[in-house]
Amino acid sequence: MPRSELLSLLERLLPLATAPFHERVVGSFLCDELKNAGLDFTIDEHGNIVAAYGDEPSLACVAHMDHPGFEIADASGTTAEALWFGGVDAKYFSGARVIVYDRDSGAPRARGVVRKITKNALGRVEKMSLRLDGSVAPGDFGTWNLAPFRRQGKLIHTKGADDLVGCAVILMLLKQLKERGVKTGARAVFTRAEEQGFIGTLAMIRSGALPPSTKIISVEASKALPGVILGGGPVIRLGDRASMFDHRMVFFMDRVARELQKKDRRFRSQRRVMDGGTCEATPYQLNGYVAGGIAIPLHNYHNQGKTKIGAEAVHLRDVEGAVRLLVELALRIEDFDAATEETRARIESGWEKYGARLISDGFS
Repeated sequence: MPRSELLSLLERLLPLATAPFHERVVGSFLCDELKNAGLDFTIDEHGNIVAAYGDEPSLACVAHMDHPGFEIADASGTTAEALWFGGVDAKYFSGARVIVYDRDSGAPRARGVVRKITKNALGRVEKMSLRLDGSVAPGDFGTWNLAPFRRQGKLIHTKGADDLVGCAVILMLLKQLKERGVKTGARAVFTRAEEQGFIGTLAMIRSGALPPSTKIISVEASKALPGVILGGGPVIRLGDRASMFDHRMVFFMDRVARELQKKDRRFRSQRRVMDGGTCEATPYQLNGYVAGGIAIPLHNYHNQGKTKIGAEAVHLRDVEGAVRLLVELALRIEDFDAATEETRARIESGWEKYGARLISDGFS
């Protein structure tokens, strides 16, 4: 995979305007990329995009097209009231700079600052009062006013890596499988309004579009926690804030990552419970799917810097590594159960060697 191709994709995708319920611009971009690559896709009635390569693929990789943001509810002159969607601590809002986009085109309409906020009973921000330098209309949407894309060495800084980086990784996966011409395929699922409670994900599950036997991998830029470093490789996600993931998926990922590193000493991966947030694997798992996750370590999760709103950042090596690992997982998906059986046999071998001692030592 040429690094230039991945960088080009990130540089074109990350600056696009998006927020929960306002993924139109990102969705249009992904559809154009899929068309240009000759990949089949459908858009469901909720606006989720499902693409595929191969015949009846048993693996689906999922990512969401939104990022925390807001929607204009009322506007008058240079002031506006907005509804906030997504998890950001209330301490970051007052005086923070925002940008408002046109609801249809995604073009910038105004910039401004947060004047005050309204919180719900749980202390989460629900509404914002804004002071703006231009006129906006109800239905327009916005985000923090941050650099759309900036490269600093191997670090990519952007207004919203979570989860457009995940979308980019999955898109590259399908392109790589098609370029190789392999029989084994995969599905790509790009969902809406994940940041406001997995709304697009739940729509996918309720639709039954993915057969119950489908193996699910959530691909997400996720908060870098102690024990995980930017540049250390993609993270095999053992669980998230809400749940632990299927042990069979973890065994499978571990095995494939080990064998990939034997083939290529430059490849690195990490593993951890990434409990900085909850990802799409959890709702799939709650509905009976075998699910797991691959995380790209993320700096300034949900734009929450040390003391103020800041750009998110990912390491290019981790993004590249995530693509490589997903390609190998897709190619090996027919061997999914082998890693679990190997682990069972290794553990059972201890009984074959020493089990009889528990009977013969006279303790009972």
